[in-house]
Amino acid sequence: MRRILLSCASLAVLLLPAAAGARVSAHGKSGPGYLVVRKAAGDGGHPVVTLVVKGFVLGRVSPNKEARIDIYHLPRAGHAPQVVGDSGVPVTWRGRVPGMEYNGSGFRFRAIGGYYRVVVRGAGVYLFAGGHGNVELRGSSFARSRDGTYSLDGAAPRSMPGRTLKFDLGRG
Repeated sequence: MRRILLSCASLAVLLLPAAAGARVSAHGKSGPGYLVVRKAAGDGGHPVVTLVVKGFVLGRVSPNKEARIDIYHLPRAGHAPQVVGDSGVPVTWRGRVPGMEYNGSGFRFRAIGGYYRVVVRGAGVYLFAGGHGNVELRGSSFARSRDGTYSLDGAAPRSMPGRTLKFDLGRG
Protein backbone atom coordinates (compact mmCIF):
# COMPACT_ATOMS: atom_id res chain seq x y z
CA MET A 1 0.00 0.00 0.00
CA ARG A 2 2.79 2.43 0.91
CA ARG A 3 4.69 1.62 -2.25
CA ILE A 4 1.63 2.29 -4.38
CA LEU A 5 1.01 5.62 -2.65
CA LEU A 6 4.66 6.63 -2.97
CA SER A 7 4.70 5.62 -6.65
CA CYS A 8 1.55 7.63 -7.36
CA ALA A 9 2.89 10.65 -5.48
CA SER A 10 6.22 10.45 -7.34
CA LEU A 11 4.45 10.20 -10.68
CA ALA A 12 2.25 13.18 -9.81
CA VAL A 13 5.26 15.26 -8.81
CA LEU A 14 6.96 14.46 -12.12
CA LEU A 15 3.97 14.98 -14.42
CA LEU A 16 1.91 17.74 -12.85
CA PRO A 17 4.37 20.66 -13.22
CA ALA A 18 4.43 20.11 -16.98
CA ALA A 19 0.66 20.08 -17.09
CA ALA A 20 0.43 23.22 -14.94
CA GLY A 21 1.87 25.40 -17.67
CA ALA A 22 -0.70 24.07 -20.14
CA ARG A 23 -3.65 24.68 -17.82
CA VAL A 24 -3.89 28.45 -18.23
CA SER A 25 -7.32 28.89 -19.75
CA ALA A 26 -8.53 31.36 -22.35
CA HIS A 27 -9.96 33.46 -19.51
CA GLY A 28 -6.50 34.10 -18.07
CA LYS A 29 -6.99 31.99 -14.95
CA SER A 30 -3.91 30.14 -13.82
CA GLY A 31 -3.68 26.45 -13.10
CA PRO A 32 -2.48 24.95 -9.85
CA GLY A 33 1.04 25.56 -8.59
CA TYR A 34 3.39 22.89 -7.27
CA LEU A 35 5.98 22.90 -4.50
CA VAL A 36 8.62 20.26 -3.76
CA VAL A 37 10.72 20.50 -0.57
CA ARG A 38 13.56 18.01 0.05
CA LYS A 39 15.56 17.45 3.23
CA ALA A 40 14.24 20.67 4.77
CA ALA A 41 15.91 21.77 8.00
CA GLY A 42 15.46 24.93 10.02
CA ASP A 43 16.93 26.65 13.05
CA GLY A 44 14.38 25.19 15.45
CA GLY A 45 12.14 28.09 16.43
CA HIS A 46 10.91 29.22 13.03
CA PRO A 47 8.78 27.00 10.78
CA VAL A 48 10.64 25.56 7.80
CA VAL A 49 7.45 25.54 5.73
CA THR A 50 4.09 27.16 6.35
CA LEU A 51 1.60 26.26 3.65
CA VAL A 52 -2.05 27.20 3.26
CA VAL A 53 -3.37 25.38 0.22
CA LYS A 54 -6.54 24.23 -1.45
CA GLY A 55 -5.33 21.05 -3.08
CA PHE A 56 -3.01 18.40 -1.68
CA VAL A 57 0.01 17.98 0.58
CA LEU A 58 2.03 14.75 0.81
CA GLY A 59 5.09 14.39 2.98
CA ARG A 60 7.35 12.41 5.23
CA VAL A 61 9.91 12.86 7.97
CA SER A 62 13.18 10.90 7.69
CA PRO A 63 13.65 8.10 10.24
CA ASN A 64 16.83 9.62 11.67
CA LYS A 65 15.53 13.22 11.95
CA GLU A 66 13.06 14.95 14.27
CA ALA A 67 10.22 17.18 13.11
CA ARG A 68 6.89 18.58 14.18
CA ILE A 69 4.05 18.85 11.68
CA ASP A 70 0.83 20.72 12.47
CA ILE A 71 -2.04 20.05 10.05
CA TYR A 72 -5.19 22.17 10.31
CA HIS A 73 -8.34 21.13 8.49
CA LEU A 74 -9.72 24.51 7.39
CA PRO A 75 -13.38 25.28 6.69
CA ARG A 76 -14.55 23.94 3.34
CA ALA A 77 -11.92 21.20 3.64
CA GLY A 78 -12.41 17.87 1.94
CA HIS A 79 -11.00 14.69 3.42
CA ALA A 80 -9.43 14.58 6.87
CA PRO A 81 -5.61 14.44 6.85
CA GLN A 82 -4.03 11.02 7.34
CA VAL A 83 -0.78 10.21 9.13
CA VAL A 84 1.03 6.87 9.29
CA GLY A 85 3.56 6.33 12.07
CA ASP A 86 2.37 8.85 14.68
CA SER A 87 -0.91 9.25 16.55
CA GLY A 88 -0.76 13.02 17.08
CA VAL A 89 -2.42 15.31 19.60
CA PRO A 90 -5.22 17.84 19.02
CA VAL A 91 -4.25 21.53 18.63
CA THR A 92 -6.03 24.70 17.56
CA TRP A 93 -4.85 27.60 15.42
CA ARG A 94 -5.94 31.06 16.51
CA GLY A 95 -8.16 29.44 19.11
CA ARG A 96 -10.80 28.26 16.66
CA VAL A 97 -9.39 26.13 13.82
CA PRO A 98 -8.95 22.47 14.84
CA GLY A 99 -5.87 20.51 13.87
CA MET A 100 -3.46 17.79 14.87
CA GLU A 101 0.19 18.01 15.91
CA TYR A 102 2.57 15.18 15.00
CA ASN A 103 6.06 14.93 16.54
CA GLY A 104 8.89 12.52 15.96
CA SER A 105 10.62 10.81 13.09
CA GLY A 106 9.89 8.24 10.43
CA PHE A 107 6.26 9.13 9.75
CA ARG A 108 4.28 10.04 6.63
CA PHE A 109 1.37 12.42 6.18
CA ARG A 110 -1.13 13.41 3.53
CA ALA A 111 -3.93 15.91 3.19
CA ILE A 112 -5.75 15.54 -0.13
CA GLY A 113 -8.72 17.21 -1.77
CA GLY A 114 -9.42 20.07 0.59
CA TYR A 115 -8.28 23.27 2.22
CA TYR A 116 -5.42 22.88 4.73
CA ARG A 117 -2.84 24.78 6.76
CA VAL A 118 0.37 22.79 7.27
CA VAL A 119 3.21 24.05 9.50
CA VAL A 120 6.53 22.17 9.48
CA ARG A 121 9.34 22.56 12.04
CA GLY A 122 12.48 20.47 12.40
CA ALA A 123 14.66 18.58 9.93
CA GLY A 124 14.55 15.75 7.41
CA VAL A 125 11.22 16.82 5.93
CA TYR A 126 10.14 15.98 2.38
CA LEU A 127 6.97 17.71 1.19
CA PHE A 128 5.03 17.71 -2.09
CA ALA A 129 2.13 20.14 -2.48
CA GLY A 130 -0.12 21.26 -5.29
CA GLY A 131 -3.05 23.60 -5.70
CA HIS A 132 -3.76 27.23 -4.92
CA GLY A 133 -2.62 29.03 -1.78
CA ASN A 134 0.22 30.72 0.06
CA VAL A 135 3.66 29.44 1.05
CA GLU A 136 6.35 30.62 3.48
CA LEU A 137 9.78 28.96 3.40
CA ARG A 138 12.74 29.42 5.74
CA GLY A 139 15.82 27.23 5.97
CA SER A 140 18.66 27.38 8.43
CA SER A 141 20.46 30.69 8.79
CA PHE A 142 23.70 29.06 9.96
CA ALA A 143 23.82 25.63 8.24
CA ARG A 144 23.19 26.77 4.66
CA SER A 145 24.77 23.71 3.06
CA ARG A 146 22.52 21.30 5.00
CA ASP A 147 19.15 23.04 5.02
CA GLY A 148 17.58 21.26 2.03
CA THR A 149 16.12 22.45 -1.26
CA TYR A 150 12.84 23.61 -2.72
CA SER A 151 11.45 23.76 -6.24
CA LEU A 152 8.44 25.69 -7.47
CA ASP A 153 6.43 24.63 -10.53
CA GLY A 154 9.11 22.26 -11.82
CA ALA A 155 11.99 24.76 -11.70
CA ALA A 156 15.50 23.65 -10.77
CA PRO A 157 15.93 22.98 -7.00
CA ARG A 158 17.26 25.89 -4.93
CA SER A 159 18.67 26.00 -1.43
CA MET A 160 16.14 26.87 1.27
CA PRO A 161 16.22 30.63 1.94
CA GLY A 162 17.98 31.96 5.07
CA ARG A 163 15.20 34.50 5.60
CA THR A 164 11.48 33.95 5.25
CA LEU A 165 10.43 33.79 1.60
CA LYS A 166 6.71 34.23 0.85
CA PHE A 167 4.93 33.51 -2.41
CA ASP A 168 1.60 32.53 -3.89
CA LEU A 169 1.09 29.01 -5.15
CA GLY A 170 -0.91 28.58 -8.36
CA ARG A 171 -1.75 32.22 -8.99
CA GLY A 172 0.24 32.70 -12.19
